[in-house]
Amino acid sequence: MNVAVIGANGFIGRHLVMRLAALPGVKVFAFDISDNTTFDKNIVYKKNDLTNVKQIASDFADIDIVYFLASATIPVTSWENPLMDIEKNLIPFINFADTVAKLKVKKIAFLSSAGTIYGTTKQKVSETSDKNPFSPYGIIKLSIENFLLYFKTRYNINFDVYRVSNVYGEGQNTSKGLGLINTLLEKIITEGKITVYGNGETLRNYIYVKDVAGLLSQSVTSDISVSSTFNISSDDSLTINQIVDIIKNTVTEKFEVVKTESRLSDNSAIDLDNSKIKKAIPYFKFTPIAKGITETYSYIKANSQKQN
Repeated sequence: MNVAVIGANGFIGRHLVMRLAALPGVKVFAFDISDNTTFDKNIVYKKNDLTNVKQIASDFADIDIVYFLASATIPVTSWENPLMDIEKNLIPFINFADTVAKLKVKKIAFLSSAGTIYGTTKQKVSETSDKNPFSPYGIIKLSIENFLLYFKTRYNINFDVYRVSNVYGEGQNTSKGLGLINTLLEKIITEGKITVYGNGETLRNYIYVKDVAGLLSQSVTSDISVSSTFNISSDDSLTINQIVDIIKNTVTEKFEVVKTESRLSDNSAIDLDNSKIKKAIPYFKFTPIAKGITETYSYIKANSQKQN
């Protein structure tokens, strides 16, 4: 099976590529917008341009499954400039999907956003719950999900939608403004001080990046002729204050907690029902959050020492 990953150099993309490359009978083709990559030679890497239809038709002619992980925005940037989300994310995706749907590609696996498409919730939300995105980022993610249904209806190309919760782990680039746990750990190590927006009672689900890669890989191992939508989350739904308490028991550094005004673009509460993905992969074991934070802390600490 030939499997492509768009956004392969990204945080989740890198872990997913390595997970897929370890599967028997799978050849991985990695794509991203940069000229170079750190993958070894057994993984085919190519710079891609989602606006170049001719190049897409050539590069994906023999691909069976495409993982679409690329995103040019984050919730904060799309909040300030919603048109950019349409121009940089929605239109390129439609051009891409319309092209590969006419090839031999059998399925598109799309990385959506559980933290934005449901809006603020007061109870656990399943995949069939109401969607009330209030940020442009979530609105566009949900629009892409709906376009996948359009392409399935028109061209009979299947899809898997993965609504991923808050991801943390080794190798996350926090300079883009994403990744609460990684950001807190980095600030503790480098500055001895962290900032918490609001009162710290914002509720989120957190999941280790290696667990995400494992769950996403089921698009390759399950029935390729079936379309599905999954919440990708662990069993850990915690407030920021609870995360800070876990971190206090993990790190060796003393640190200060500074609380500041909450941001309008932040969702105050999201609690995901992950029973569907657990039923699909009943043998899967999630990484306990204390263990995942310890692994992430050790990685960040080791790399910060190398840089110094």
